[in-house]
Amino acid sequence: MRISVLIVLAGLSLNAAARAQSANVNLDEVAQRVITRERVAGASVLVARDGKVILHKGYGVADLGLDAPAKDETVYHVVGPMLPFTGIAVLQLVERGKLSLDDDISKYIPEFPLQGHHVSIRQLLNHTSGIVDYHYLGDPIEATSRQPKALDEVMALYAGKNWVNEPGKKWDWSISGFQLLVTIVERVSGQSFPEYAQQNIFTPSGVKSTTYCDDFNLTHGLAHAYRKFGNSYVPANENGMAYNSDLRFCSTVGDLYQLWRAIQEKNLVRPETYKLMTTAEGAAAHMSSQDPKAQYGFAMILNHEEEHRRIGQHGSLLGYSGSLYDFPDDHLTIIVLTNTEDQNAYAITRALARAALGLPELPAAAPEAARKLSDQTISAAERKQLSGTFVLKLDSVSSNLHGSFAQYRRTYRVFDENGRLMIQALGEGPERLLKQEDGSFAMRSSPAAHISFVVKENRAAALKIETQGFPLAGDRVGEGNPQTFHSQLH
Repeated sequence: MRISVLIVLAGLSLNAAARAQSANVNLDEVAQRVITRERVAGASVLVARDGKVILHKGYGVADLGLDAPAKDETVYHVVGPMLPFTGIAVLQLVERGKLSLDDDISKYIPEFPLQGHHVSIRQLLNHTSGIVDYHYLGDPIEATSRQPKALDEVMALYAGKNWVNEPGKKWDWSISGFQLLVTIVERVSGQSFPEYAQQNIFTPSGVKSTTYCDDFNLTHGLAHAYRKFGNSYVPANENGMAYNSDLRFCSTVGDLYQLWRAIQEKNLVRPETYKLMTTAEGAAAHMSSQDPKAQYGFAMILNHEEEHRRIGQHGSLLGYSGSLYDFPDDHLTIIVLTNTEDQNAYAITRALARAALGLPELPAAAPEAARKLSDQTISAAERKQLSGTFVLKLDSVSSNLHGSFAQYRRTYRVFDENGRLMIQALGEGPERLLKQEDGSFAMRSSPAAHISFVVKENRAAALKIETQGFPLAGDRVGEGNPQTFHSQLH
């Protein structure tokens, strides 16, 4: 007994020492360093420990055109951290006896083509449904990402596509599942999803800056969204209404912290329901072969930072990035929102967490060597030879990509525009192709991408766009005129 007590006391002493050491870390400097390294235009960060906010600050710029600084409570389009609240909405209805986790979704959405499969609400919540993720399909969403859609139009993006796997057999992320959950919430509650969320989640939590943001609302204080273009930034012009209703919310780091505390303090769902949300079951207990500790609960990632348990969600879309993670055993919560594409909010969160927990800093990825682009003359004959419409796909899906990418297709056209050789992805603006000294081509927007053609019988028969981890290739399907190009979407 005495030995056990000594071991416990030693553990407490080490834990206290780690806390004391981490308390001396300048989290502000950590945040600024990673924001600079990740080339984030603007960000807001909140770190809370033991129920007290110890960092709450804005960094960089919310609007580059106006030189408006990002503040602690700047508003962002939230991608990632809002998704657990879709799970909350569903589980509230379960608590009220309106539906069951094991109900087949055909009970509520009979028009969705299940192709002989049986999919439960439980499987939608923990991403084991096997339904393909529509935002990894390529053209269906990328070519229409500026086009607002009703819920049934979003469903039409993936309805009828091949199943990624048999329901319940494997974990594979699918944002399509959230779209189906939103539809179920609306049909069971008799309310629109924004109305339901406001009445049952936002108002009970007491938040003031969390709103439904779409084309019919003006969102005050909203940071402008950006994507990287070479070494600079350009506006990210995707429309939030092109995606699920639960991806159309705007908020602040302060509001998200208040919402998260409402979950933790069991104001939104019962304790046993929260435990269910934060427990992995079945195939969701094995989320990643690359990370054996990674698991998925109900609309929440369950993982570790070394030995420190963490719960939350991160994501990036629409030119924004978001991350919310809670470390329950360490009484630590970190929330980051940015107005720049890519998973930079997650990178900032991890750096802050490791600093706060007294863990060594993760090694920074080696910066990609800058590629100096040339701009060789392209003859009229070569412009004619290379012109055409091409449908590209991934030859193979690497282990770090979701299974839905096996169905990824992206249409490009190459064409002569008044003496300039141009390339254009379906649904995006055209950009000039730059011929390099070795005969390949490049774009200023993605200088690391290597573009080449396979020429047969004096005509480009195939196109390749090679970027690290995502090589695309495909055949010519016709002329590079608008009629051929746009026909590929239908």
